[in-house]
Amino acid sequence: MNIVLKEEILKNRNDLIEGTFCFSLFEEALFYSSLLDDLIDNSMLFIKENGSDTEVKDFLSWVVNCVDQCFLSHKDEGDLYTIKNYSSEIEKNWMNVWKPKINEINN
Repeated sequence: MNIVLKEEILKNRNDLIEGTFCFSLFEEALFYSSLLDDLIDNSMLFIKENGSDTEVKDFLSWVVNCVDQCFLSHKDEGDLYTIKNYSSEIEKNWMNVWKPKINEINN
């Protein structure tokens, strides 16, 4: 098992680690597609090399739920959270590209 790759993926669970996708989105309110691409690519590689991993798959499900919530909160006028670099293109890519890729990894 590639422990280093798994640790790289799972460090996103701690949204206080700067330089991760989750930190950027949750703490800085910035959606960095390049960080999400890296997270997805690393997850795909890890699963390909190591087979199914419950911890990684549970984490990826958590990411999907959290990102969905970020978009919901962004659109909720009563919620103070907003994605600073929001665009309809980012949201469209989340729904049509990134989220399906993550769901495919988890199946």
